[in-house]
Amino acid sequence: MAEKKIKNELQSDYRLIGFATSMREYKLCFHLNQILEADFRKLKDLTFETSDRSRKMEFSVLSSSGNEQKNDYIVFANKNLGDVLLPEIVQFDYVMKVSGKISAEEISEQLEVIGQLPDMMLCKEIELKKIKNKERLEYEEEKVTQKLMRVKKRLI
Repeated sequence: MAEKKIKNELQSDYRLIGFATSMREYKLCFHLNQILEADFRKLKDLTFETSDRSRKMEFSVLSSSGNEQKNDYIVFANKNLGDVLLPEIVQFDYVMKVSGKISAEEISEQLEVIGQLPDMMLCKEIELKKIKNKERLEYEEEKVTQKLMRVKKRLI
């Protein structure tokens, strides 16, 4: 009989950047597209049930990944209608998860340019050890797969 194992390892080879801004998500991602040479697209919202299961919390998610860039970027809205995705960093409106091979020097250069955007009050790298709910940042896009059906020909 095959054994079933529960995998409880979270990906930790990424960096987090927090943005405190009054910009809407589409305007922020427009500027990030230009600065990071990325192509952000809106994904299905990240949804959680409250602990008492009385309501659902939804947070916007935008992603940019592709073959021509070496890093993957996912922007999460940290706040929505009074709910907070990561309560440890409530001062940030958005959190960007950067996966890939990116150096500390590249991050600091990007933060300097992003910090000069209009309506950007604060942008800063966040230490992963500060985040208690890292599992909330695990987002996998649902990909629709098409099944090809073979039509069997009958020989008569």
